[in-house]
Amino acid sequence: MNPHAHQIPTPVAHILTVGDELLAGDIVDGNKAKMASCARAQGLEVRRAVTVRDRLEEIAEALRQAAEHADVCLVSGGLGPTTDDLTSASVAEAAGVSMVRDAEAEARLEEKFRRYGRPMADANRKQADFPEGADILANPIGSAEGLRSTLPGGRQCQVFVMPGVPRELEKMLAEQVVPRLHERFGLITIPRRVYRVLGHGESSVAAKVEPLVAEARLRSPGLAAVYVHYRASMPEVSVIVEATQGDDGPRATVEELASFDAPFIEVLSPGIYGIGAATLPPRVVAAMVEARLRLAVAESCTGGGLGAQITAVPGSSACFRGGIISYDNEIKQSLLGVAEALLVEHGAVSEPVSRAMAVGARDRFGSDLGVGITGIAGPGGGSPEKPVGTVHVAVADGSETFHKALRLRGNRGTVQRAAALWATKLVWDRLVARGVAAIDHRHD
Repeated sequence: MNPHAHQIPTPVAHILTVGDELLAGDIVDGNKAKMASCARAQGLEVRRAVTVRDRLEEIAEALRQAAEHADVCLVSGGLGPTTDDLTSASVAEAAGVSMVRDAEAEARLEEKFRRYGRPMADANRKQADFPEGADILANPIGSAEGLRSTLPGGRQCQVFVMPGVPRELEKMLAEQVVPRLHERFGLITIPRRVYRVLGHGESSVAAKVEPLVAEARLRSPGLAAVYVHYRASMPEVSVIVEATQGDDGPRATVEELASFDAPFIEVLSPGIYGIGAATLPPRVVAAMVEARLRLAVAESCTGGGLGAQITAVPGSSACFRGGIISYDNEIKQSLLGVAEALLVEHGAVSEPVSRAMAVGARDRFGSDLGVGITGIAGPGGGSPEKPVGTVHVAVADGSETFHKALRLRGNRGTVQRAAALWATKLVWDRLVARGVAAIDHRHD
């Protein structure tokens, strides 16, 4: 059977977020990313994402654009009870229909407020008003129910409006929107392969993989249409190879995308640490838990950032023993056993001190691996010999200690985050050396 046969055009999606507070920068627009990620994961092709003010005509115009160019428009925000919540009315305006109060929705709203134990203001009743003919999307954890409506035009664009509260949006996406999308479009997830690399710049990674992609494009019609994009967040770069559909229809299969694994690993090693959705901390935690290994950390310039990265992973208590933020040299000596002579001779920011901190963390906590991080995060404190961004990371593993010297760029927060991530990578490298971790999908 031809794996490229019977492929149909991918439905196009627009993303719309509503709110003056988003454009003012008062709130970070995480909902746009959530909706776009969900749309792509379900097999939609996201071509446009915009944010507009709480103005009826501006919202309606964005919806008209979607009606002309997209099959789906995912919308968040503007479903509240106040006068600036205008999204439902804007959908009615774009669709050319009236707003209608739904008696059952109003009754559900009243019942919610009774459960909340507080009276419902009359203003809340507008949350039971919907465009005529719209489907109502249930919201069991908030007062604002969502809606699905069809915009006029040849594409019959399906508009899904959800609350701006992130947890309400996520639940409605999963329980109300995704099933309707599959019912309407019979979606097929677009295959993609994500390669995660630490320590190489974006241009350096591209220079290594682009010749391989160019060679692969000649192997099959599906691979000829793959789209490669890069996502950089210092010190990490993700290479995403997506099976977009070519002009003549074929799209690469999952197996064809996997053919990039071996050559990518060869050219991107030792920086590449994984294939798939999982970032580095979850992979480290999963591998350590599976191998029944324990980790402890000693941090100076990162101020607990490494411990925070690890403990943010559910289940990390099974492998993480604890940590010491040894910001002061006296703490390095008294709690970690760093010799005063090392501090005097080499300074706190040095290879010998990072090694001693790693050993101290391992020994004090009785762990299998210990990490030591010391450096200059800035903006002050640097010198010609040790400029801002100088960081030393060490991992004590058994009788051996492994070290890496870093020269990081960026502001204080960037240096701290990068240093913690580099330390996690050094732990990962030790797990790979032990044979308990690998560059694969096991920990996705």
